[in-house]
Amino acid sequence: MEAVYLSESPKETIRLGEKLGARLKGGDVVLLFGELGAGKTHFIKGIAEGLDVSATVKSPTYAYVNRYDLNEAAFYHYDLYRLGDNVTPTPITASLSSIGYDESLDDSKAINVVEWADRLGGNLPRSYIKVEIEGGGDVRKIRIEFIGSRIPSQSVIHQLYEEWVTPQHVRAHIKQVSHVAMQLAQAFIEKGEIINMNLLHAASMLHDISRVCDFRTLERDKFQEDVTDEKWKKWESCRLEYHGVHHADIACDQLRKLGFPEVAEVVRLHRSVNIVDEPDSYNTPEKKILYYSDKRVKHDEIVDLDERFRDGWERYGQYDDDQTRERFEQVEKKTYQLEKELFKGLSIKPSDIQ
Repeated sequence: MEAVYLSESPKETIRLGEKLGARLKGGDVVLLFGELGAGKTHFIKGIAEGLDVSATVKSPTYAYVNRYDLNEAAFYHYDLYRLGDNVTPTPITASLSSIGYDESLDDSKAINVVEWADRLGGNLPRSYIKVEIEGGGDVRKIRIEFIGSRIPSQSVIHQLYEEWVTPQHVRAHIKQVSHVAMQLAQAFIEKGEIINMNLLHAASMLHDISRVCDFRTLERDKFQEDVTDEKWKKWESCRLEYHGVHHADIACDQLRKLGFPEVAEVVRLHRSVNIVDEPDSYNTPEKKILYYSDKRVKHDEIVDLDERFRDGWERYGQYDDDQTRERFEQVEKKTYQLEKELFKGLSIKPSDIQ
């Protein structure tokens, strides 16, 4: 899933690149696609600003690559315009190796940004951020997509539903939470904020896969679906194995084991008490959006926070002691604060989510 941005000036293109640069870390690869004069160099200048590169960033057309030292990493800016053309008749793979591309790609502390990434042919890394720039004059359409092996595909998501035998009403809740998250993400994109849509979508579709493990009670006749003996045994087995463990932590652990650490962390943080216990962990828009989106859905119905918390107190408050109730009052306060933060500067209001 890609995010599409509209830039109406070189300054806006640089600003968008700066926002992406501020999110990059060692091991990240950005591949830029676009015709000559599309604005790739402006975007890369923005990335450099986001990375706090003090030196002036220039296109390394004839040297192929420029390196800039960062505090705990290195920023490699590749320009492959001349690679594989009549001036450079050697095989592309050999040329890439000769300019150090393979070596810097294997460096976990390196941030690699590649202009004219179409010259890579089939030599694409397993995980990368794809940036496509098109348009004429001052107006540019910029498409950004986070592509990688660490994001579960739709088939993997479906497989996890089947493995956990996620109940149908939970799946309906998940679908609605994802719907809310995508609406909010689109509003962020229109504001010009960088959103990893694939990460957010996967996390929202997986955040409650193990929800049955910590239902307060498990009553067979309460399910509005055919509960087979096989399904019932699976649920009872999971509840026994994970007794006392919150479903967010269960799903997080499973996703980490499967090789999806970023998705796992976003899923873990949708647990309500975490916003009180570790507020600094909500340091990306994807984490904030999923947490908030989950609190906007009661069963499979989109509601406001007032109704969601009212329903929660009515259903579960009777089980809690004074200390627990006080803690969830703090959760409410933090969640309302998050709502104000999320919608500040957006073109929509909380009531527009539907």
